[in-house]
Amino acid sequence: MITFASSLLKIIAVTCILQHHLMMVGEWTQVEVKTQRALRSQRDGPPKAIAPDLSIVDHFLLLQQLSLETQDETCRLSQRPLAPGSTSFVSETLIGATDLEDVMQRVARAYNMLHGGTYNRVESRPDRLVFRLNDAAFPFACDPGDRSRIAIMEGVTICVHAMLSMVMADDITPWLRVVHTRRPTVDAGRGEGLLAYWRVPVRRGSNAYLLEYSPRAASLPVRRDLAPFTTHDVYARIIASAGGRSQAAAGAGFLSQVRRILVEGDCCQTSVSGKLGLSVATLRRRLRQNNSDFRTLRSEVLADRAVHLLAEGWPVSDVADALGFSDTRSFSRAFKSWHSLTPATYRQMQKREPQTLAL
Repeated sequence: MITFASSLLKIIAVTCILQHHLMMVGEWTQVEVKTQRALRSQRDGPPKAIAPDLSIVDHFLLLQQLSLETQDETCRLSQRPLAPGSTSFVSETLIGATDLEDVMQRVARAYNMLHGGTYNRVESRPDRLVFRLNDAAFPFACDPGDRSRIAIMEGVTICVHAMLSMVMADDITPWLRVVHTRRPTVDAGRGEGLLAYWRVPVRRGSNAYLLEYSPRAASLPVRRDLAPFTTHDVYARIIASAGGRSQAAAGAGFLSQVRRILVEGDCCQTSVSGKLGLSVATLRRRLRQNNSDFRTLRSEVLADRAVHLLAEGWPVSDVADALGFSDTRSFSRAFKSWHSLTPATYRQMQKREPQTLAL
């Protein structure tokens, strides 16, 4: 019996590992890409849009794999394919550049030539240095839909910043001031997605995708040992950076990170995972590894907030609304399940004994 149970546990463990590995491949449109056969279908079948809800790491792992499978550095997203080595070609044009502004101009010019249009532009102003990406007329190979198109372009914006960083003598991230995206200002029920990559303000609803740097960054020097690099080098840098942030979050206490986001009032699982730079599936797995789950943490945070709001004198109906309940009755049932008494009973007890449930 013990041997059977041990074998069963091993099978379950292996199955979980395989499931996680397949999950990392990512998805596009509404169909999860979990096998190499699905990747081959992107190479041999009609072009498909990349799913908009992938985590940062999953998004760029998928691009890495697709660029290899399709032998196209646009991953068949453009009507004008980029042959393998296109990024290496662009990086070779940067050798001999004098400063960041020169590098940005060369990157914009090289990719405009490769794509056959003026989609990239550098703007040097007294108060800012801007790399602008405008996809309004870009020849997408298929109609990716608004959300997928935004995710694709937000990924391209990350790639441009990563490329610039690889060329310069020092990290240029401290010189980055603002990032712009076409993503709508109101994106109800959606997580941050790729925007979680940035540690600077992000302005939504812009008419293009922009990287705004301090004007003083224009004269930053290029590294002396600059050598050509590939698109996979760029992806690897982004993945390592995003993965390092996830590990840092874990070191600071993963459950504390999740609770902090919940306490801030964001109780949507998709949104919480996006703010952590993770997919929903990865968030669930990490919570299981910490002997918890999203529903339990959410209930704990809501229970604590309910007590504090009631203690501050909020009407029960206002507390219910603030915590996202559809009505007072639903909130009262939840409160009773958390504390074994109704909000009204708690309020009476609190008047007599203010510290009864104070947390």
